[in-house]
Amino acid sequence: MKIRPEILDHWPEVRAQFPAGFDLEATARLRGAFTRAREIKNAETLLRLALAYGGLGMSLRETCAWAEAGGLARLSDPSLLERLCKAAPWLGDIVAALIAEQAKVAVGRWAGYRLRALDGTSICEPGADRTTWRLHVGYDLATGQVDQLELTDVHGAENLQRLTYAPGDIVLGDRYYARPRDLRPVIEAGADFIVRTGWNSLRLLQANGEPFDLFAALAAQAEQEGELQVRVHEGLTKNPLPEPLILRLVVRRKPPEQAEAERKRLLKDAKKRGKQPDPRSLEAAKYILLLTSLPAAIFPPADVLALYRCRWQIELAFKRFKSLAGLDTLPAKKPELARAWIYARLIVAIIAEQIAGQVPDSSPSGLGDAASEPVALAPHEDSLGHGSRRHSWTTPVAGCL
Repeated sequence: MKIRPEILDHWPEVRAQFPAGFDLEATARLRGAFTRAREIKNAETLLRLALAYGGLGMSLRETCAWAEAGGLARLSDPSLLERLCKAAPWLGDIVAALIAEQAKVAVGRWAGYRLRALDGTSICEPGADRTTWRLHVGYDLATGQVDQLELTDVHGAENLQRLTYAPGDIVLGDRYYARPRDLRPVIEAGADFIVRTGWNSLRLLQANGEPFDLFAALAAQAEQEGELQVRVHEGLTKNPLPEPLILRLVVRRKPPEQAEAERKRLLKDAKKRGKQPDPRSLEAAKYILLLTSLPAAIFPPADVLALYRCRWQIELAFKRFKSLAGLDTLPAKKPELARAWIYARLIVAIIAEQIAGQVPDSSPSGLGDAASEPVALAPHEDSLGHGSRRHSWTTPVAGCL
């Protein structure tokens, strides 16, 4: 599953995929990627060199030889390296413009809501045994395409503020996104969230501000699915304080076999670290805990659980990036060059999909028509332990060139 190198031999076709209003020359000069014409005569040539190096996996030397053979430019390896390092922010702008352009074409809706997943994936430099770069991806579950993207180094934490929101958005995030000060801004933007949480991820209170005993509440729950009203302690110090953040904690008891599997995993992990597992963690392993701002009158607990099961489909985007774009083969250690390589890789992958006609022209439910019927969804089994009774998203896996 690779991008054919011939893609750059058909440059007019590739160039046509860029947004009509995106001026390569002006943006390159604004970003400092292209300041004067010497070995490289214009910004378009610089982009072609970047795509040859990062997008097609050529070495610096091979890129220089390819450029000279094609009459594009004549320059040395160190000169190309310097140019690519300076071009990294500009290449990031191009990635953002491409994603924004394809997001305009179709906005998927579920009963008037736009369902989005947010997650991060790691990219490692050569010889590294841990994350070097982190790619934060927003994924539209109706259209099956990335609608927002941000690249950070290892210090770039996963949080809900990596996305920009619009009224009607519902964002799905795993337990890394259950951070107290990241929740309110989503609501203030007119959007909603469903985030998975652990027993100690947040400080939860009763709606009146009194202490909240989570485990007593869990023990008292007789039904397999239910919900609790909770208040999130945000640790705010500004005066005057905003209205308390009152949310719903949707709870589902796991099937016994899943609860036991999670308990064994916790015991094994604790033994590996030479510690005893926290009894509260073993008790919490019996439950799925989802925190949401969605209104209970429209989204009962079963629907919240069903919607959250759609989150797994963001893995399709990661598989496409890592297979089509080859993001798991980062060759560069120098930070600026690594950024340029990653962005160039993403540009080629996005354009390759567009040329192949693999990005849908419209969402399954029409062009963002909030009044249209809900998308028909197929059930999927995952960590929540059962298939959706009503809604579980499925989208086609885009093939590769």
